[in-house]
Amino acid sequence: MSSTTTDLHTYGGWRRSRSLGLGSLDTRQTVMLLLGVLVPLLAGVLLGVRAAVILAPAGLITALLAVARRGGVLVMDAGLAWLRWRWADWRTRTIVLGQMVTPMPERWDLPGVLAPTRLLDVADPGRGRIGVVWNQRSGHMTATLLLSPSGALLADPATVNRQVANWGHLLATLADDVTIQHAAVTVELVPEPGTQLADHVQTRLATDAPALAQQVISELTAMAPRASAQVRARLSLTCDPSVGTTSPRDVDRAVAEVLRSLGGLAISAAGAEILRRASATDLIRIIRTAYDVDAEPVSTGWEKLRWADARPEHARERYDHYQHEGSYSMSWVLLEAPRQRVAHDVLLSLLSPGQYRRRVTLTYRTLPRDVAGALLEQEVNAAAVREEYKRRTRRDPTARDRADANRAARAAIEEAHGAGLVQWSLYVTTTAPSRAELAQARREVEQAAGHARLKLRLAYGGQAAAFASGLPCGVYPGDR
Repeated sequence: MSSTTTDLHTYGGWRRSRSLGLGSLDTRQTVMLLLGVLVPLLAGVLLGVRAAVILAPAGLITALLAVARRGGVLVMDAGLAWLRWRWADWRTRTIVLGQMVTPMPERWDLPGVLAPTRLLDVADPGRGRIGVVWNQRSGHMTATLLLSPSGALLADPATVNRQVANWGHLLATLADDVTIQHAAVTVELVPEPGTQLADHVQTRLATDAPALAQQVISELTAMAPRASAQVRARLSLTCDPSVGTTSPRDVDRAVAEVLRSLGGLAISAAGAEILRRASATDLIRIIRTAYDVDAEPVSTGWEKLRWADARPEHARERYDHYQHEGSYSMSWVLLEAPRQRVAHDVLLSLLSPGQYRRRVTLTYRTLPRDVAGALLEQEVNAAAVREEYKRRTRRDPTARDRADANRAARAAIEEAHGAGLVQWSLYVTTTAPSRAELAQARREVEQAAGHARLKLRLAYGGQAAAFASGLPCGVYPGDR
């Protein structure tokens, strides 16, 4: 962290985790490259030239797959994703039909990666009821805090610096709780047609009010912006109650462990106020309105719904978008963080309301202290191996290699002095009312991401999973 000419700090030092390998390659790519080169050579030495000629095309293809990239992604990974999606699509695993359409017996409440989840409506002493999403496959439990971010546009530099430092401290303290697996911060932007203010005022005008007062109110309503948006924020914390020396053996004690972890978060110091802990009704409404945007205006009757009622009645995952309940969504994942140091408001363009519904989710995987130290030591060693390889091959290291090695060494030093380490990523989802408008919604997100200095890529073949990653259900794509 360094100070600029103003009182505001800049932030940076993010780096992609890289294993041992030749040059810019990781371990997997290095092994494939060596196999592609050495296998034909060894076959030629041991079996003759004919064997080398036969194996040479396969070796060349293997070597190319190890290094070829398209859009920042290995061609091999993109091809495997396409094959998996095609296989799932052929088996109709990409289509969801609700009970209103098909008489199939009910096995799971929600589709796709949300299928193992179950909603628990539990009592939170002193706070009423709270909803906890229980993943019955992994045993993880997720609770959500509904937030009201104060924003930093009008805050003084000292307040902004203090809030960012407190957020970093909060992330570092997550590593001290061994039950916490990961956390997710979601900001949801929901456009409104602009008639809500007029409708709100119209129903509250007194018929016997003076004519001048009615005229002034009507003019102010007409002059108000016709388009507006709701900004909602939430923090979801996912815990594994089975971790630790006092692992609970029943669901009630496991929920108590989750609530204990939730109560230890110092959110207010980081610039956001806690509205409340999300109830089961809140979670059902969030999930249902994400799939069915037409349910957004509904304000009553949510408490009567069950977890199964939150699912879509019809949804289909395409290779590059997700169709659900008559709407069309497109999701991106983070490909590369900003290379340069940035200000605290670097994500402002991505978090500003646009024409279409948008959901931005930052996910954090907390690493225990011992795991963080070992991982950073491995990263430093990998950077040293790449530097030694450059020296032995008499090739000068690039500026990017030197910067990466410096960041790895600096992160190891900071961790040795007590700093925490988290693995993070970002997911963005936009929703349009029709297939024709999806292209415009895509341009809106990609333009905002460019202003935020982020490089995103479409979640090809994984649109349904990326869509679910922004929901308060504890879905973390890195989990197995």
